[in-house]
Amino acid sequence: MEVKQIIAEIKEKMDQRGGLKHMYFVACGGSKAAIFPGLYLIQSEAKNFSATTYTSNEFVHATPKELDERCIAVICSLKATPETVKAVETANAAGAITIAMTGNMQTGMAKVGQYVVTYSNGDHQDYSDSNQANALRIGFEVLHQFENWDKYDKAMEAYQYIDEIVSEGKKNCLPAAQAWAEKVEHEPVFYVLASGPNYGVAYSMCCCHFMEMQWRHAVCLHTGEYFHGPFETTDKKLPMILLMSEGRTRALDERCLKFLNTYAENFIIIDFEKLNGGKIDPSVAEFFNPVVMIPIERYYVSQLAEKTGHSMDERRYMWKVEY
Repeated sequence: MEVKQIIAEIKEKMDQRGGLKHMYFVACGGSKAAIFPGLYLIQSEAKNFSATTYTSNEFVHATPKELDERCIAVICSLKATPETVKAVETANAAGAITIAMTGNMQTGMAKVGQYVVTYSNGDHQDYSDSNQANALRIGFEVLHQFENWDKYDKAMEAYQYIDEIVSEGKKNCLPAAQAWAEKVEHEPVFYVLASGPNYGVAYSMCCCHFMEMQWRHAVCLHTGEYFHGPFETTDKKLPMILLMSEGRTRALDERCLKFLNTYAENFIIIDFEKLNGGKIDPSVAEFFNPVVMIPIERYYVSQLAEKTGHSMDERRYMWKVEY
């Protein structure tokens, strides 16, 4: 079933229950970063309902009292992480409508979700059909069908540009990414800064790509919070990555860049505005930042992996020991 049809069915049910009051976006690890675009969109644009996010196991153990039949729970896991499957079951038991996002129709997630959205994944995925893109699509459809959101058509048009933007972005940034990888080959710690729609991208780069896949320490910082303590650690040696957004929070990133230009030296910028190049309409470009930026930042880290010989697939605990 297509996302449009799923949301249409859900709206019929919600209308009979008194209307939608809240959306939960639940996942863990990379999947939590992937559903962040949908969360950011709803928190920004919805007028008559709200949204929050939970990590899967907290959602299970500290289930919010608000969770009931007037809620939608969008819950994501590629291969059906056990606590995320349990999160779907928890939402089902509370009477909420669940949308399970997962890698294919055979996973444990697909078996327990009331509705299932599968997404493209792997090294050769279609980024316009990725988990990030589909979390966003769910958000767009909810806004459109529940609130007649006025930017819907522009948002739908934007999907045709995503794969092209990512492909061109990788090609154009490769020399810079390789030079960066050579420079930071032996660095033990990285700061990643972002705001607004890209904060989930910073989380992904730190927790998934630096820490999980390269065993490097990484600190995820919001550019708005950077000036409230963390900037005291800044010097000209500290490796930093600034993820600059296109949209309303770009001013926060520009303030951070101004400071880095004055007091730092060992930093790089990955800028969605330059990657986009005006292809996606400015009225909705803000919401598409993460759909492009996650594959691009991962591409940077993959160049570090190439340089060091530490495979992005190597693990020492995950899937190998009991945890």
